[in-house]
Amino acid sequence: MTLDMEWLQRLPYMEQLLDLIKEWEEWLPSSLAGRAVLVGLGVGITTYLITKKRYKLPPGPRGWPLFGNLLEFRNETIYEKMTEWTAQYGPVVRCNMGPFTLVALNSIDVVMEALVKRQADFAGRPQIYSLQLLSDGGRNIAFGDYSPTWKLHRKLATKALKHYMTGTHLDEGIERSLTKGIELIQEMKGPFNPHHVVSLIVFNIINNICFSVTCDVHDNYFKQMLYFLNSSLDIGNGFLEDVIPPLRLFHTQKLETVIKDSEKLFGNVNEEIDKHRQTMSKDNIRDFCDALLLAQEEARDEEDLKVMSQISDRHITQTLADIFIAGLDTSRYTLLWTLLDLAQHPDIQDKLHTEADRALGARHFPSVSDRSSLPYTDAVLHESMRLHTVVPCGLPHKTLCDTKVGGYDIPKGTTVLINHYALHQDPEQWRDPQVYNPDRFLDHDGKMAAKPESWLPFSAGRRVCLGESVAKPELHLLLAGIMRHFKVSLPPGAKVNLEPRGGSFINVPQDYELSFESRL
Repeated sequence: MTLDMEWLQRLPYMEQLLDLIKEWEEWLPSSLAGRAVLVGLGVGITTYLITKKRYKLPPGPRGWPLFGNLLEFRNETIYEKMTEWTAQYGPVVRCNMGPFTLVALNSIDVVMEALVKRQADFAGRPQIYSLQLLSDGGRNIAFGDYSPTWKLHRKLATKALKHYMTGTHLDEGIERSLTKGIELIQEMKGPFNPHHVVSLIVFNIINNICFSVTCDVHDNYFKQMLYFLNSSLDIGNGFLEDVIPPLRLFHTQKLETVIKDSEKLFGNVNEEIDKHRQTMSKDNIRDFCDALLLAQEEARDEEDLKVMSQISDRHITQTLADIFIAGLDTSRYTLLWTLLDLAQHPDIQDKLHTEADRALGARHFPSVSDRSSLPYTDAVLHESMRLHTVVPCGLPHKTLCDTKVGGYDIPKGTTVLINHYALHQDPEQWRDPQVYNPDRFLDHDGKMAAKPESWLPFSAGRRVCLGESVAKPELHLLLAGIMRHFKVSLPPGAKVNLEPRGGSFINVPQDYELSFESRL
């Protein structure tokens, strides 16, 4: 080993060790063998202290032994607390969640450095206990660690979604979904909570992508799936089992309930997969489920054991459920926030009505080809996604090697959160960030301007949201279709509560009622 200056500076440790041995002479073993073992142990510890790697770690608040900073999140979400700490510690903040270290990135500069410049370093997923349980050991795309299996499923999913986006698949899905939803709205008398209707509209889009099925609001399959998906709102700030390992022997009621609901959801998904196995044709790939089953069948025909192990029945179940859950929740909550925003801003809603009428003419439903004629509708959605970031912390990343960000060292295996909420509320990036203003996304000609760098609801880099290519046109056309048919308003005297529920991991609007007035 080379004796550099740091090594020489630490030699006094050895002198202190020898002095300590002399001082405790009478307490040491009398045999030479016993003393040799003790001295060897001391030398080993000293050598470890001298040679262990030193990191320049990000700053952060000091926590309590065992609990770390957990107690500071009792009455506050993780993303709000991290944003608050940014003023004191800077954009890269480190804290401890029980025995685990967490680093949060709270400004666009450090986020882009991590997710784009060093994207390979930050492409992992931490193997969090609850997420491993809910994803069958990380067998889905969202929670799977970066690996050949993950890359294969990501590739298959991307190919299937591109297939769905070709031709008239999306146009037909939008019209079917809106027809069901509009019929349901027209049956309502007086103000009502639109949660169920919006959930049905988005559910049918995702259900068509995955299984080529359109549901009615009274279908048991829809009711069951919606109930199971709504149980995710109980996650709040997470599960104690993730940070207090002994609790894994006896699960809390909170985790037990989510596990049982997830198992029922997976059961419903498996029933649909079984139906597809019986009716699938290689010459007619109908949906995402068929695409996965075909890949599995081709691997078996080619006797490719490696690929077969990566596309097992359990992997297919998890990947389909992953697309379903992620696609439904983010889209329906974005639409619910947007409708609430529009009810509070009738002037903005009037502009949407004018734009939809001009773009669609006599038609009742928009198509993909209409998107370029609906820039203000697009800007409204962008502003709602900015102001009400549905997944404020995104999904946690894990460093796959020792790396750096913002001038600090981030050791291999560190859990890293992207604070999308902080990016979307940063006053250095957005003028009057608390003000609802869709015009900030338009250029002088009223067209969509280049995407602001700090607008990042779908993340970036290797773990960028898989469904972005579908979610953006889907939301765009659904909102245009709703605005073509209805004017929404708050009931007289209604008080709006904009405080989100859902805890640290998902922002959901409080229950509210709207009046829908037909325009056609």
